[in-house]
Amino acid sequence: MTEKTAKPKALTGLPSYLLTRIAHRYNQTIYAELRAIGLSTISTRIIASLKVFDALTINELCVHALAEQPTMSRALDRLEADGIIKRTVKDEDNRKRVVRLTGEGEVLFERIWPVTLSANEKMFEGISDQDRDVTMRTLLKVLENIRVHPI
Repeated sequence: MTEKTAKPKALTGLPSYLLTRIAHRYNQTIYAELRAIGLSTISTRIIASLKVFDALTINELCVHALAEQPTMSRALDRLEADGIIKRTVKDEDNRKRVVRLTGEGEVLFERIWPVTLSANEKMFEGISDQDRDVTMRTLLKVLENIRVHPI
């Protein structure tokens, strides 16, 4: 067996394993609070993405909110029916739709953002500011290394 095909000594030696475990635990942590507000994790990511970027096409939202097209379409249908988002035709291309938050969506963001911030802060408890900075730079570089989309 070569080093590349050898049995791993521990799963925690694999960055992909650690990142997946962290993401899963994070989602489990905020799930109950989001459900109490009436939102799913995907809905929360959509709302946060639209707050940051103001307006996104559905394809852009799929990238930023981490969802496949069919899942995104269903989530957008629910959010639009609830008056949280609005889809309009993109100015320069009638075939594309742009998604934006409504006023109600903006208010909802103000309810979910503290939940997100609190969960993120908990992940960094006991970690110095310097180590936080290094971790964030490293994670951004990892994302850059594996990125498929330019956004």
